[in-house]
Amino acid sequence: MAGFEEGTRRPTISATSVDLLVELLDVPADHVIIAKRQGKLANEASTGDTKKGANLFKTRCAQCHNLKEGEGNKIGPNLHGLFGRKTGQVEGFSYTDANKQKGITWEENTLFEYLENPKKYIPGTKMAFGGLKKAKDRNDLITFLREETSK
Repeated sequence: MAGFEEGTRRPTISATSVDLLVELLDVPADHVIIAKRQGKLANEASTGDTKKGANLFKTRCAQCHNLKEGEGNKIGPNLHGLFGRKTGQVEGFSYTDANKQKGITWEENTLFEYLENPKKYIPGTKMAFGGLKKAKDRNDLITFLREETSK
């Protein structure tokens, strides 16, 4: 965790930039990571536009993924319950070893990085999606997914 020299607001040598921002701005770490990737330091940097995210999902994701509980898998796994789940864990879906072994938990920050270039983030994945290069598009989609995959 971040630390400060006693009696000052100067960081100790062991403090990371994310830890410092979390402490200084009093925001969750995933907000800081997304803001840092966008070159912003505002809490609202991780909040996207749900309507734009819905459109992105419809045009870029819906052909391969379902969102609702019980809808089953398509070419890609059902995304219901995505946040907080580890990679390669949807029952009944045939994942690559690379995806099963990645071992990360899907949260805003991991999805933000993954959605930019899935094949770079998980080399060996069979997901045939080139990614979303614009940070705003990724934030919009993640905001939509956060809402829709928990219903």
